[in-house]
Amino acid sequence: MIEQHDYEFLQAFWTRRTIVAYSVFAFNILIFILMTIAGGSENQATLVAFGAKANEFIKSGEVWRFITPIFVHIGWLHLAFNSYALWIVGPHVEKLYGGARFLLLYLLTGIAGVVASYWFHPDSISAGASGAIFGLFGVLLVFSIKYRKTVPASFSKALGRGMFQTLAVNLAIGFLIPQIDLSAHVGGLIAGCALAFALPFARPGLPEGRGLKFVQAGLVVVIAASFLGVMTHYNGPSLSYRNLVSSQASIGTLANSLVKGEEAFEYSEMVLDSGDLRRLPEAREDLGRAIDLLKDAPSFSGRVGNLSRELLDVLQEQYGYLQEVEQTGRTRSDFIGISPQSTRYARLKLRIEDWFEAEAPGYRNVR
Repeated sequence: MIEQHDYEFLQAFWTRRTIVAYSVFAFNILIFILMTIAGGSENQATLVAFGAKANEFIKSGEVWRFITPIFVHIGWLHLAFNSYALWIVGPHVEKLYGGARFLLLYLLTGIAGVVASYWFHPDSISAGASGAIFGLFGVLLVFSIKYRKTVPASFSKALGRGMFQTLAVNLAIGFLIPQIDLSAHVGGLIAGCALAFALPFARPGLPEGRGLKFVQAGLVVVIAASFLGVMTHYNGPSLSYRNLVSSQASIGTLANSLVKGEEAFEYSEMVLDSGDLRRLPEAREDLGRAIDLLKDAPSFSGRVGNLSRELLDVLQEQYGYLQEVEQTGRTRSDFIGISPQSTRYARLKLRIEDWFEAEAPGYRNVR
């Protein structure tokens, strides 16, 4: 038979509202949707632009990247797994610690995970709520030990047994799958355990103090300020509805369109240089296909966006020049090079090559 004070604890626990945990859950999904509209969460340019952990940017002063990666996910499976885990464990922690303490625990354990990744995997770009979620696991594990004589025994035992099993399975998965950043998981877990020993829980049924409300508001401001840093330094793909519905919305698609554009232009130059005007229609059709590819490619802002737009302009100018030569039957000579666009293209090609080497290695041979 359940004692009266145990019954009161369990009733207060199950009826306590968990607004903050579900708000974090919704915010993660919102960020993921925005990333999808901006070219996809598996697009490296999008990841970096939205605040993923990238050591070189942190070293240059973008310290908000210790916070923003906690809310950024890489692909649907990553989001689904972490969302499910947060949906299950988040409300339990908030019911025990209250909204303000929950947000503090979530943020600090998440930061600990990012710091661990920053230290142990300096060359990788990483993101995800896994550090924070493992931190919450650690909180519940320590809670089941620390308060085993304060809360109902059955509740404490069930909680501890469940956390041991969950942690064992997830750590094993981390060891078996090389792509998983295990350092972030362990960093969050250790931070969660340490914080749970230091931070008292907020007994369900008792109101939270006004000071904790100020703490919660302050943490929200910190998160908002971090994403303001993302917005003011944004240098990634442009947000476009086309990216949301197109399966080709990726940096690979744009890289392919750039390569095809270069090939089409250089083929047109070869035809002009050969003097065989019978091949002009073929070269012009090739330019037309390259122009359509660039127009249909994902929209990007920043450096690669400028390169894409400039190459498109060069191809369109070249297309017009080929039409002129077809109509007149002769080439012009009031410029340096094979065509009026030769010099401009040569400079542009060097910039495109530099972009491939610096920001899109491995995409040069995309077809």
